[in-house]
Amino acid sequence: MSDRLKIMPAPESLTIPPVRFGGYGQPKIGKTTFASKWPNPIFVQTEDGAAGLAVSKIPETPCESWVELMDCLRVIMKDPQDRKTVVVDTLDRAEALAQAQVKEEHFQGCEKEYMSYHKGPAIAGKMIAELLAALDHIRKKHNMNIVLLAHDGLVPGANALGEDFKKWAPSLSKQAWGLARDWCDQIGHFQSAFRVKDGKARELGNERTIHFLGSPGRDAGCRAGYEMPDEITLDWDEYKKHMGDRINE
Repeated sequence: MSDRLKIMPAPESLTIPPVRFGGYGQPKIGKTTFASKWPNPIFVQTEDGAAGLAVSKIPETPCESWVELMDCLRVIMKDPQDRKTVVVDTLDRAEALAQAQVKEEHFQGCEKEYMSYHKGPAIAGKMIAELLAALDHIRKKHNMNIVLLAHDGLVPGANALGEDFKKWAPSLSKQAWGLARDWCDQIGHFQSAFRVKDGKARELGNERTIHFLGSPGRDAGCRAGYEMPDEITLDWDEYKKHMGDRINE
């Protein structure tokens, strides 16, 4: 009988793998700055959000194609040097690169054919699985933290008992976000404090928070072993305080 089919006893001590963190929020709220504070990060650039930060980047300017993005991950897989964290900034832009490739390869650049029956976006969304698999290989081989960043948006939420509703989630296709959501160990929603008055949202000071508590109105949450408070200040030291030695340094 294969060793894989043997019942394994519970370990006396447990070391959990480096965290796979997914953070999403509005533009300019501080996602990239937060990610730059992680241990010795390397940014895989799909947009230029880190242009003003003194951090390691690959490539020097944002990826121009899906092929180039995957090549960047192969370079890191081969030799990450002294890096401890891989940051993909951003995942929604990575999906846009996948969509551009699918449109050219499968639909000869025709937007109408690409969108017909939503065939093109479905193919592109599933390509995110390739990116996640590559990141998993890097994480396992080099013991690296993984950080995925994305912009937020309001997406349809299904309600079996009544009318559907809108909820906060990353600005990704249903296919892409379904894969990433199940893959991440932590999902945090970066948000500023606001109040809605007369149909308009107004910020309340400069307070920024990360929400880890999921609800019908927000995709968020933590896998067992990676638990966090329901809400913390958007601050690296605050996050690190709660994570302790669960961050690979």
